Amino acid sequence: MTKSITTDLENIRGIIAGLGFSLDKDQLHIGGERYLMTKNKLVLVGNRLSDKARVIIKIANHPHGKIEIENEKKSRDLLKSLSFADDSISFPQELYYGVRENYLIFITLFITQEKVFVDHALEEQFFIALKAFEAQENFHATTFEHIKSIEKTFPIWNSKKYIESFGDFSMNKEIHTRSLELIKSNRALIDKYTNYLTHSDFVPHNFRIKNQSLYMLDCSAVQFGNKYEGWARFLNYMIIHNPDIEKALSQYILENRSKEEYLSLKIMRIYKIGFLLSFYAQSLPKTSGDLRTLTESRIDLWHKILESILNEEQLDRNFISSYIKERNTLRSEEEKSRQREFAKT
Repeated sequence: MTKSITTDLENIRGIIAGLGFSLDKDQLHIGGERYLMTKNKLVLVGNRLSDKARVIIKIANHPHGKIEIENEKKSRDLLKSLSFADDSISFPQELYYGVRENYLIFITLFITQEKVFVDHALEEQFFIALKAFEAQENFHATTFEHIKSIEKTFPIWNSKKYIESFGDFSMNKEIHTRSLELIKSNRALIDKYTNYLTHSDFVPHNFRIKNQSLYMLDCSAVQFGNKYEGWARFLNYMIIHNPDIEKALSQYILENRSKEEYLSLKIMRIYKIGFLLSFYAQSLPKTSGDLRTLTESRIDLWHKILESILNEEQLDRNFISSYIKERNTLRSEEEKSRQREFAKT
């Protein structure tokens, strides 16, 4: 931990104490890869002084970090007002939201879970994920007035935005060209399934399971867009972390929905991999040593995964296993500790 972070934490510790909370000595979420890539907002763990209840504290004094917290708060408040929240998706209890000494602070109860998502039985994983995706799909902006009302809170994506965004992504030129051509040739299909509520970063980092209920931890990535964008992010993540659930959910779409919906999912998976590749390419100059080697390995991995999806070929699981072995060797101990919060290491 750098000297500047330590100084910042001491300031925050005093502010938090005045609100009735304390900070843990060890903070997993401000070390390792996460902090190197995103420094504008801190995610801290602590306790409520009155009863020692575990809490999550999101705090920022950087303008970009404040905007992210503000957007999350607005999204969360609107989502909680929607009817699906009580039945399918829950939210950690809010304990404090406000500004102290130029810091924007958002504190919620910590959601404990007996085991990480991928340690649940395959059938449980399938139905938990399916229920969450179907809950999001229930909210479809169908009229101009409806769209105008939600755009004040949520970003709205259509084929034009997806194409423009993908055009700027950094990746292998040949694969980028093939991918972009596929996306452009299916503008109408992308738009047919847009204006749906979707969590564009729906992975176990951002939710927890407790008593068979899914708690959404981070609402900053909620938007209205193609309804398969959240599916795509989740399935791409599971290629590495649990390929059996990736296969099961892909097969479900193929067998229970139309071919064009399966194609929409494929296009969104390509888009999300492009986003990830671009993220790693832009992050590469900020890295060194083992993290740089790992970032280069990730770029190679996701190029191969993207190519397999484009060609509709099954990726060799031995390749994934080799990558995981290398990744675990290159990760720092603090990053391994952080990963245990939501995934197998």
